[in-house]
Amino acid sequence: MGNCYFWAMRWYAPDVFHVYEFDRLLGLLEPHARSRGSRQMALDLKPLPREEALVALSQTGEYLDLLQSGSSFPDFLFDDFQDEAQLLSIDGSVLQAQQWLKVHQASTISNRLIRFLGDRVETLPHLSALLGRVYHTDAIVRSIEGVVHDDGTVKSSASAELGRIRGSLSQKRKALERSFRNMVQELKKLGWLRENEETFYNGRRVLALLAERRKEVPGVVHGSSETGKTLFVEPGQTVELNNEIAALEQEEEREIWRILRDLTELLRPFAPLVQAYDHFLNQLDFIRAKAMLAKDMDACVPLIPVEPAVRLREAVHPLLYLQNKSMGKPTVPMSLDLDGSRRLLLISGPNAGGKSITLKTLALFQLMLHSGLAVPCKPGSEMSLFNHFLSDVGDSQSIEHELSTYSSRLEYMKTFLKVANKRSLVFIDEFGTGTDPELGGALAEVILEELARKQAMGIITTHYTNLKLLADKLDGVINASMLFNPETLLPLYQLVVGQPGSSYTFEVAEKIGLPQSVIKRARERVSKEKRVFNQLLSDLQAEKTRLIEETRKAREAQEAAEVAQRMFEETDAKLKLRMERERERQEAQARINDLGRKFQVLTEEWQQTKNKKDVIQKFVSNVTAEKKRLKQEMEEERRNNTREKVIERVLKTIQPGSRVRVLGSRETGVVEEVVRQKARVRWGAFMSVVGLENLEVINDA
Repeated sequence: MGNCYFWAMRWYAPDVFHVYEFDRLLGLLEPHARSRGSRQMALDLKPLPREEALVALSQTGEYLDLLQSGSSFPDFLFDDFQDEAQLLSIDGSVLQAQQWLKVHQASTISNRLIRFLGDRVETLPHLSALLGRVYHTDAIVRSIEGVVHDDGTVKSSASAELGRIRGSLSQKRKALERSFRNMVQELKKLGWLRENEETFYNGRRVLALLAERRKEVPGVVHGSSETGKTLFVEPGQTVELNNEIAALEQEEEREIWRILRDLTELLRPFAPLVQAYDHFLNQLDFIRAKAMLAKDMDACVPLIPVEPAVRLREAVHPLLYLQNKSMGKPTVPMSLDLDGSRRLLLISGPNAGGKSITLKTLALFQLMLHSGLAVPCKPGSEMSLFNHFLSDVGDSQSIEHELSTYSSRLEYMKTFLKVANKRSLVFIDEFGTGTDPELGGALAEVILEELARKQAMGIITTHYTNLKLLADKLDGVINASMLFNPETLLPLYQLVVGQPGSSYTFEVAEKIGLPQSVIKRARERVSKEKRVFNQLLSDLQAEKTRLIEETRKAREAQEAAEVAQRMFEETDAKLKLRMERERERQEAQARINDLGRKFQVLTEEWQQTKNKKDVIQKFVSNVTAEKKRLKQEMEEERRNNTREKVIERVLKTIQPGSRVRVLGSRETGVVEEVVRQKARVRWGAFMSVVGLENLEVINDA
């Protein structure tokens, strides 16, 4: 069965993912994955059973919310350690120092994430659920840090024996260096060395000695140059030291192996935890990849209603949107509502108008949601997870079974009618084609009636007039069309629900220059009723296009008026604030002038009278009176600004229907109800309860 997909049966045909370009979407998801394991998860992603899909969607949504809000999340970029995790679980295995560094990194990162998510179980419940198989422990990190340096070498302090061996090695190497340096300097003075003086040969430090001086310098010859004029000689006095160093290096290797063996045995009981770390980190990186792709697509996780429903707001096809975005082109969004009363959408209209894109957008959305991927639509959108995904799109002729295209499509229809119910999502492209139009159209009518009776939901595209007429009569089936510009005959890619679309057959023929005589003869062969119906559809679409354009212009004018109104309100508020400040400044200046006059009088009295005590008494009285006045003003202002007074003032002006805004904001709402000291305010499509002390009434006058 070529194009059928059954969620409940967990069976699907591979071409479903190709037809709806789900495989291309995974190709865009995979680069966001940073580890080998998460990249494989991305490439292997397939639709999940309902409960698993809901969990995956919730995890994607939580991580996407973190990205969009700018909240911090611990960095968990890690080196792949899958092989090390598996090796640790094998008895007798020994992990090398560099391998332990990977395990150390994974343990450190995992511990940090465990603490982070453990503190956020309430705010990130689904991401925190990933902690099920992992737990916090410092044992792994401490044990590795006690043995291995950050550069991947084993620490000398890892064992007393290793410390002793390396101490001896250091002494021997220093003695070798001194002895060798002395010999080089001595032979260099004699002129018995080549320009390169010394080198290493077979791991041994040797002199580049002139061949004719071989007898004068005792030692072991390790080789010669191509010409034979230079011999590579290990001086006799350093041979013993080199032998001792080589023996110590072998001891060092044996001791390092023993230490790493003991470390492996010590931490082998943690093998299941290390493997759980691997799954945990890869799973989290995979969720991050899905969230990053969602961010690229401006996607969100819609609400998932239990009852079958599709309520998409400004949805776009993911691949088309990303392609247009890369080219700086806009993508026309679509809004779509399917529910108990409107289950099947029958889309008609000319080819290349967007019918198939609309169908494929909804189908791809369902595949994405069942796979835990966010979809590009506005928040608040809804889309159920359906049990059956029934698809018949494109030419699916079966050569293997020697079936014709139409016979193959009838096989699909037979299956659809057998399994379809209200939890089935149906997609049929070019419904009824592939056979005699009259006979195929009649059979398509019956199939459409049966799908409607079984309450299946989905999208069907067609050119058949009889199906358009039938859609208006069937319960749960609704006509829809893609808008065309009637003058240019170019598609507008806008879905219009409620009316069928014209195929613009003759109009397109005229536009491309088909002879009028041919078009006229073709028109004459079409029944009058069909010509009238098609013309009516063309006229309706033209009128619909005109109304949409006028609505757009009216909306733009309204938006411009609202912007102007907001600017006026802001300017008016600034002007009132400036006037209030000026009034306060003038009052303050008047008080200062009054005080100045009083003190001027006192100054003159002070100079003219001998009774200074009376002048001082008057001065004190004036100061006391001024302080008392300021205190009274401050007390009055405090009383006026108390919550009760504010509410009392607002209550005098506010009532149901009043236009208000929150103090310090520009967003306006309408009061629907005042209850005690709070008001229920509608802000467009949203409702909230706000304390009266936080509201101010907008005076439209």
